[in-house]
Amino acid sequence: MTKNIWITVAKIAIFVLMVAAIVIMAVCLKKQGDEKRRLKENYDIELSKDHSRQQTIDVQELKDYFSKEVATLKEHGIKPRDVENIVEVTYYVHDTTVYRDTLVYVYDTVRKAHKADFCVQTDCYSIDGQIIDDTLEISGFTAQDEILVSLYKEKKKCLFGKRRVKAIAISGCTGDTMAIKRNLLIGK
Repeated sequence: MTKNIWITVAKIAIFVLMVAAIVIMAVCLKKQGDEKRRLKENYDIELSKDHSRQQTIDVQELKDYFSKEVATLKEHGIKPRDVENIVEVTYYVHDTTVYRDTLVYVYDTVRKAHKADFCVQTDCYSIDGQIIDDTLEISGFTAQDEILVSLYKEKKKCLFGKRRVKAIAISGCTGDTMAIKRNLLIGK
């Protein structure tokens, strides 16, 4: 009788081990499949040059491939393992506005003097300088802008399509949108 009990226990143990091995293999295969999908999606984003779409990387990839960004974050006391998202924006300022009132004042002052200081201020920037005889010297240029960076899910292309996360950056001064250089989600 005890021999049958041990055989039954052994069969149950073997069955449990086989189920555990199958579960472990299934989990490993799922992780491999998820990793393969992540890499394929990142590759597709790089090929399409649509950098506003979100790419997913892990902390080690952040350290390996984005060392410049990691160095910048470390300068501000942020550790790479604490980062959740990075949205990198390119912002070009080109202002062609002519401020006639200020320039008339500067012109009248320069006609009467050898040297004239000037300061042009707006909500978005200020320029300080001097006009000495026929030379214009800019001593300071300060620009300030509130940039709104938003991550959002794009509309589905088809019924079963996956909604992808995109980024947009909007200037508070001009209302212009800026080019997104990189939109990274750091996976843990």
